Amino acid sequence: MTLALVHLLAAYTVLAAPWLGYLWYQRARKRIASGTPDAKSRLYRSLVWEQIITAGVVLALWSSGRIPAASLGLVAPRMWRWSLPALLLIVGAIAWSGLQLRPKAVKIRRSLQDSIGALLPDSQQDRLWWGVVSVGAGVSEELVFRGFLLYYLSVYLPSMNTLERALLTSLVFGLGHLYQGWRAIIGTGILGLAFAGLYLMTGSLLLPIAIHAAVDYRMLLIFPPATSPTVAAQGNA
Repeated sequence: MTLALVHLLAAYTVLAAPWLGYLWYQRARKRIASGTPDAKSRLYRSLVWEQIITAGVVLALWSSGRIPAASLGLVAPRMWRWSLPALLLIVGAIAWSGLQLRPKAVKIRRSLQDSIGALLPDSQQDRLWWGVVSVGAGVSEELVFRGFLLYYLSVYLPSMNTLERALLTSLVFGLGHLYQGWRAIIGTGILGLAFAGLYLMTGSLLLPIAIHAAVDYRMLLIFPPATSPTVAAQGNA
């Protein structure tokens, strides 16, 4: 049963997840266009449930003994002396860059409206949900794409070397963001390769998880509530 679950998770990640995300996103855009009040919150909740289920499957495979903790990166990083300072430095740089972009938030929001507009949080409830989505993405996507998928390829495609596995998992990670458009596939693929590099260097998912969550959470730093069209409309009412 657990072996079937291993293959099922791999197939879902590579084949089904990109199209499911695309379907959810297009439905959310239609709801937003029709004026559905909680359209974005519904999208965020769908994403969170998907994160919980996929992360839960990976952890179930670990707890069953099918996949060792070290093979999933569920261990402390090597060389704490540089890992912790590197983590603090990178997360600090991400936060600083978000605050630096805040004065241009309205312009950036307009430029993204046709691509990821349905993801940009408006209400305070949206912002709370986006915080949950950001942390969930850091945990679940790193568990699946870096921990599980790298392990899966090493076992079932042993002829591939480490670089090839990192490149392939990064491509799959990019395709998982198909709903954001082809530019996003390239950008997230490159970002996924950086996360894979951190994981392979440290032997742990700690840095990739924390940095991944910080990258997604940065959206809340770039777009304060005042830049939301919803908040602006309420302020002018």
